[in-house]
Amino acid sequence: MPDDGRMADDLRRARSAQTRTRLVETFCALAADGALHPTARQIAERAGCSVRSVFHHFHSLAVLIDEALAVQSARHRPLLAAIPARGDTAGRVAALCRQRRLYFEELLPLYRAAGAPAGTPGAAPVLADDRARMRQQLLATFGPELAAAGDRTRLEALELATGWEAWWSLRADHTPAGAERVMARSACSLVV
Repeated sequence: MPDDGRMADDLRRARSAQTRTRLVETFCALAADGALHPTARQIAERAGCSVRSVFHHFHSLAVLIDEALAVQSARHRPLLAAIPARGDTAGRVAALCRQRRLYFEELLPLYRAAGAPAGTPGAAPVLADDRARMRQQLLATFGPELAAAGDRTRLEALELATGWEAWWSLRADHTPAGAERVMARSACSLVV
């Protein structure tokens, strides 16, 4: 005979996980639709649950934003794949900047909703992981050029020119394509 209490607990946990996922996805959708600072009421209404549920599952909107950032970042991390370090350097720069554009544009609405890339305390681990992955991508993609230069500051300058802070700044005045062109020009001047 099955344990009805355990089955009920399992069902409650499953419903709770579904609601939590729905709230995260709703926040992502609202941010993607241009809502700069979605409220708990907007999130709850769109997710089909109560405002109380938002705070039951996340305790604060900052925690919800952090979870949404982590989910979106993990979802789009394949865009940060290394480009083989062979062939035309300018072509590799263009490919890297295209990947970063796609990745940054997927997360930009969430960071805008948070107020900036480091807008919530929980964003720090996502940003740190992004930086580490992006550094590895740069080393794998431009290893020969960086080794030949023998200059650690070149890698740091390349990280700065192709990182979140640069994208955030560029997107204030440029379209995604325009920001990508500026990023590529900066990166090219550092590796060629």
